Amino acid sequence: MRYFIVTLLLLAVPCVCSAEIYKWVDEKGQTGFSDDLGKVPMKYRDRADVTEKQEQGVEIIDKGEVDKSPKKGGDLKGEAPAGKGKEKEKEKEKPLFDGKSGEAWKQDFARQKYEVKSLEDQSGGLKERMADAAKITRGEYVTLQNTQRDLEVRIAKSKKKLDALNEAADKAEVPAEFR
Repeated sequence: MRYFIVTLLLLAVPCVCSAEIYKWVDEKGQTGFSDDLGKVPMKYRDRADVTEKQEQGVEIIDKGEVDKSPKKGGDLKGEAPAGKGKEKEKEKEKPLFDGKSGEAWKQDFARQKYEVKSLEDQSGGLKERMADAAKITRGEYVTLQNTQRDLEVRIAKSKKKLDALNEAADKAEVPAEFR
């Protein structure tokens, strides 16, 4: 029995160790392969295809690479190329409302409105199920009632958060286009 378990464990090891293989084609038409997205040249990363998709143990987060070669526009001190500076200037020009950009406010409002709508939709579905009590047992009905009460509390809390967000936006003088 022990040998059987050991054999199964040994057979399972290759499944756990496998990863994704990235494939890309450069401007000369040559195909490149890598098991690490960090090894794919920066200009081909967005076009790299995953040829074998399996579970990956570590997620790769690319924070951007600075090309330090003089011919590409960077210098040896690690400063960003000329185009990057203009993007940062544009970000600085965007107005901030209480330390947050208009887009951040817009995302906060969208997230909170979505939460309220989602909870209200769930509540509506429960009310529909409870409307035809003849098709469900007493225990199911009581469970649905309790769930409905819980949803009503969550909806009220979510609406209060939305109201608080509106008040904070009023204080920060956030324009209506970001709400």
